[in-house]
Amino acid sequence: MQLAAAEAGTEWGDLLSAVAEQLKVPLTVISRQAELGQLTGHTDPAGTALMRTQADAALQLVDSYLLGLELLRSQAQLELEPVSVSSTLVDTAHALTRFAQEYNVDIEVEVGGKYEPVMAHARGLRAALLSLGFGLVEALAANTGKRQCLKLATHRTPHGIITGVYGVGDGLQATQWRNALKLMGRAQQPLTGLSAGTGAGLFVADTIFKGMASQLRVGLWQHQRGLAATLQPSRQLQLV
Repeated sequence: MQLAAAEAGTEWGDLLSAVAEQLKVPLTVISRQAELGQLTGHTDPAGTALMRTQADAALQLVDSYLLGLELLRSQAQLELEPVSVSSTLVDTAHALTRFAQEYNVDIEVEVGGKYEPVMAHARGLRAALLSLGFGLVEALAANTGKRQCLKLATHRTPHGIITGVYGVGDGLQATQWRNALKLMGRAQQPLTGLSAGTGAGLFVADTIFKGMASQLRVGLWQHQRGLAATLQPSRQLQLV
C-alpha cells in the first residue's frame, strides 16, 4: 500500500511539473500582449481575443489536471455511466475550434457510424479529449507552417469503440509514446518526433482515460496517426 502511494505521489509530481511548464506558454502570450497594450496605449481587438483564447486553454488544462490529480490521490476509478461519444466529440470540437484557429489548424469530427452510448465518465471524457486536442494542436502547428487538420473521430472494432484525435503525421510512434510516459515531467520535450512541448495535455488525458479503465495508445485511422482510447459500449439498452 505504501509503495503504491509512493508511486502515485511520484506520478503526481511528474504530472505537475509537465503542467507547470506547459502553462508558461499561454501565460507568456498573455503577458506580452498586455505589455504591448501598455506600450501602445490602446487595446488591440486581435490581441485581446488571443489573450482570451490562451487563458481559456490554460483554465481547461488546469481543470483537467485537477481531475487527474483527484484520480492519482484516491487511486480510484471514475464512476462510469452511458455517455454519447458522438455528442462529446462535437462538443469538444466546438471548444477547440477558436484555439486551433490561432494555430492555423482546422478541427473536424468524423463519426464512423451510429453507435450506442459508451461506458465513460461524462466530464472525464470531455476533459481528456480537450486536453488531447490542445496538446496535439500545438504539436501540429510546431511541425509545419502549412494549414493542418485534426480529426476527432470514433470507430468500432471487435475490442470496443475507439475514440481519439488523429492527423499528426508519422512523427508519432508507439515506442516514442511509451518512452514519453516514462519521461513525463523529467524532460523538457519527452515526446521525441512530435513537438508537443512538455506534452502535459497528452499526459493529463492519459491519466483521465486510465481512470475510465482505458488508456491512450498510438493508433492509425484512415491512414492518419493519432492518440486514441478504447471504450466499451453500454449494455443497458440490450437488457431492456
